[in-house]
Amino acid sequence: MNVYQKLGIVGGSLSFAVVSQCFSVQAATLTQTYTVDLGSQPLNSNTNVVLPKFNSLLGTLLRAYVTVKSTVNNSVSITPLTGDFMGTAAINASIAVNIPLLKVDPNLTLSVLASPPETRIASGGTGSVSGSASGTVSKSYDLPQFLSALTGCDGDTFTAGVATTGLTQILGSPARGSFGGKVVANTTVSAIYEYEPVPEPMTAVGTFVAAGMGLWWKRKAAKKV
Repeated sequence: MNVYQKLGIVGGSLSFAVVSQCFSVQAATLTQTYTVDLGSQPLNSNTNVVLPKFNSLLGTLLRAYVTVKSTVNNSVSITPLTGDFMGTAAINASIAVNIPLLKVDPNLTLSVLASPPETRIASGGTGSVSGSASGTVSKSYDLPQFLSALTGCDGDTFTAGVATTGLTQILGSPARGSFGGKVVANTTVSAIYEYEPVPEPMTAVGTFVAAGMGLWWKRKAAKKV
């Protein structure tokens, strides 16, 4: 058995084909998503959400997104003041997210308008007006300073402040409304990371070995000529 057979090389064409395949492989782009559900937040309130940074051991961060989704729910008790009530109770809400780490204030703001259909409530009684509206807003970050700030070690986090503000208006005949605890925003905040993963050790070693074998085979072939 000669040295080529021991190395498992049958012919030059096989060696060159392996090298070509190794160098044509392109790094894939992967995505990680982390979502925190804040649940029901009353209007005109503030809270914080903690999200993980991108783990640098996984690869190179290419782009980051922060996404806010919210559904504003409206249930208002209404008592007519004079005669029958014909109208609605509209809510104009705003959910602003501030990430101090990125030094942009606010980072993104979502506006949601909930305007239920008109409702008739008879004089002398009490009824309710209910409705909801949803919205989503997202912002991407790809500048080096942002990607660097959002990258860390496993377990590193960053904090985002979420301010939920809004105004409820009774539109229609004069009436008295009860809003306490009946107008809320159900909000989620997500951090999404697009990154190029670190090559697996065996893939990297295999690429270099194949390249080395190809060069060695070429030199051997050249010496025979």
